[in-house]
Amino acid sequence: MSDIILVYTTFEEREEALQLSKVLLEKKLIACAQIDSIVDSIYWWKGAIEQAQEFRLTMKSSHKLWEELVSVIEQYHPYDTPEIIAIPVTSSNHKYQQ
Repeated sequence: MSDIILVYTTFEEREEALQLSKVLLEKKLIACAQIDSIVDSIYWWKGAIEQAQEFRLTMKSSHKLWEELVSVIEQYHPYDTPEIIAIPVTSSNHKYQQ
């Protein structure tokens, strides 16, 4: 199994996702970032169902950087409680892992 993780978060504005991506790349906490076009998010918030259009940011990182990565995301993210989810990559081609 690889050490690679996919990390997800969302933003109201595309520019916010782009700015955070650059910060994380400069700090070498991620190897790559991808910003998806608008996604419709539906979720529970403070006892009510909410709906919003957001930009999803997908980042490639390693499990050993997880704690520092979360800390920096929380520091720069505009949401009070941002979604920060990691999914382990169980397989990838060897050249990509390098």
